[in-house]
Amino acid sequence: MFKRWCIGLVLGAALMAAPPVSTRSQAWVLALDERGGLVGDLRPDELEVKVGGKIRPLTELKTPAQTADMSQSWVLVFEPIRDTTTRAVAFTAAADFLTKVPDGDRVFIVARGKDSLESLMPGLTGDRAAWASAMEKVPGMLPETLTGIPKGQLGGQGFDPAAKALPGEPGGQEKLAALLAKFQNGASWAGGTMDQKGRTALDRLNLNDSMLVSSLVQISGREMATLESILGQMESIPGPKHMIVFSRCEMDDLVHPSIRSAMNRSFTRTKGDMGGPAETATLAVRDVTIQQQCVKDKAASSGVMLYSVAGAGPNLVGNIGTIAAETGGFCFPLRSELERQFGQGIQIFGSRHLLRWSGDDSAAHPASLEIKSKRKGIRLIAPSLVM
Repeated sequence: MFKRWCIGLVLGAALMAAPPVSTRSQAWVLALDERGGLVGDLRPDELEVKVGGKIRPLTELKTPAQTADMSQSWVLVFEPIRDTTTRAVAFTAAADFLTKVPDGDRVFIVARGKDSLESLMPGLTGDRAAWASAMEKVPGMLPETLTGIPKGQLGGQGFDPAAKALPGEPGGQEKLAALLAKFQNGASWAGGTMDQKGRTALDRLNLNDSMLVSSLVQISGREMATLESILGQMESIPGPKHMIVFSRCEMDDLVHPSIRSAMNRSFTRTKGDMGGPAETATLAVRDVTIQQQCVKDKAASSGVMLYSVAGAGPNLVGNIGTIAAETGGFCFPLRSELERQFGQGIQIFGSRHLLRWSGDDSAAHPASLEIKSKRKGIRLIAPSLVM
């Protein structure tokens, strides 16, 4: 099957014996060179850790090679995705990723149903046949918009982070490969309708209808609350933990730059418009920012790295994409080249240095986290917050 990539000199260092530590005193850090290649041989003297502005001494450093055999957890979340072609790109990239997940890693798949996020398996599992079965259900159940009234909690089979791993069915990798081949054959199977060209986030949200926007913000809040609950349950899971959110819906429209710009635009006021579009945009941005902060804080406290597959480019990263980098995660544009970029990139993102440091664990939290490399030309992708 597949092994995690281990590129670079094996030079990790355990500086002193240390008992298990909380997420307040450790971080998984990805090191890249100037060309974007993986760097796997950082030394303790090349790193500096600051928590709340104060330097903290490293107690342990492990390289990607030293943690390669450690089981990693991957949670795939599918929020509504509009446009048939875009849906096909997202589903194909996800199926391709599943064929590349290293042996020993575990996966949990969640998708939006008619009114709530639903789990398609009872917990994290290494059963590739179960991954294929769950992934095959996603295109048929995933809506294009935020339909219904979410419950604010996970439906379907729930999520038991302590679920016992059962032996996988034989032929799981072959089932994943067959599913990927099916997904790569056209796009009609992906469901949905073709997106209307030229239609913008402002058109879709209609800031003149404050009640509609308020309703969408509330639905977004319940979706985010569900993500929070999953993140909270992941806190007890050992090893590197990742949550990847695929999305292209109203939740992403609400964080589109045009909505923030609308806060300062002049609109034609009408009688009984309950404040006007500028006020509607202001309230929406305020409430969504609070929702994002709650999810980011929960990810930080649970030690989970967030990834977004939603936006169309560097400045359009979607709802989760706005906060992903602060958790040590990354944003992947949801466009035609996603399958190639995502399949390769996500493998690299699982190859991280483990840093642990000492200090006053009772200090005020949340606190800023700053990790720098003294080696020239190194870019670090790491969380920027500890809880």
